[in-house]
Amino acid sequence: MKHPLATLSLTLAALLAGLFCTASHAEEDRAAPRRYLNTVFPDYVRHGDIVFAENLNNLDGKVEKLTLRVFEPKGDTATKRTLLVLTPGGGFVQTGATWMDDFGEELARAGYVVAINRYRLSSDINSPEKFFDALFKAMSDQKAAIRYFIKDAAGPNRFKIDVDNIFIGGHSAGSITSMFTGYLDARNTVPAPGVAALKSNGGLDGNSGNETLKYKLRGVINLSGLVPNLDMLDAGEPALLSIHGDKDDVVALGSSPAGLHGSQPIHERAKSVGLSSQLQIVVGGDHIDPADPKRCPECLPLMKRFMFTTMQQPAK
Repeated sequence: MKHPLATLSLTLAALLAGLFCTASHAEEDRAAPRRYLNTVFPDYVRHGDIVFAENLNNLDGKVEKLTLRVFEPKGDTATKRTLLVLTPGGGFVQTGATWMDDFGEELARAGYVVAINRYRLSSDINSPEKFFDALFKAMSDQKAAIRYFIKDAAGPNRFKIDVDNIFIGGHSAGSITSMFTGYLDARNTVPAPGVAALKSNGGLDGNSGNETLKYKLRGVINLSGLVPNLDMLDAGEPALLSIHGDKDDVVALGSSPAGLHGSQPIHERAKSVGLSSQLQIVVGGDHIDPADPKRCPECLPLMKRFMFTTMQQPAK
């Protein structure tokens, strides 16, 4: 017969082995890449020139097909995936066929579905009236891009979107558009030069398609953007991440004499009303740096962490 102490020793050894095994597995779990925060897919799939809406462009008086490019993880089996609608800049007057594709590629490898949308361009923004007309055209088109996925999710859900986890963002003009899409509502006053432009472009809902479909946003990503009115930002609205170079000579980090407010006062306003906000100042960075992963290698990881962390919070 085994001595009772021997049996106890064997039991203790088995328990310790189990503990160490559990701890080892826990360490492995902590070290494993996490979807939305780290790269978890080796490749992505790019879908180009998907028409999400059509609308008249007052630039040339023609109906324009509005398209987007979608990036998704290759081989992904998840059925509910976070969406980022990303809108490039270009001063509302130009765009490129591959602008910000590098963001789509990298974020898709982390598990996101990324839609990079085109919007109707304008001839110039050389007056307040022209600026707001260009902005509200772009806002109408960005909202139509979001609703394209809302409508699809209620049907075939081709891209397996989780409608409770939708983010928007962009660079420069795309960032301005995103902040107006995310924060302008009926409580806010539109600057006088923009009243007519907002009305002619369908009001707050826009007129680029599926205006009756409702959606909620989890967060907004502002890369080198501005707003003319800080009171657009209110408590309870989508979380905000701002990334801005301190040497930006196109959109000032602070407030300009013309009454335009860059990322620093935007962040301060957000914090003062209790809106979740993060600001990353790129030291030595110019206007382009936040939109160029080679010049700002920390920008994409910041975006991933912002979205990952925001998704851990209860939806409002």
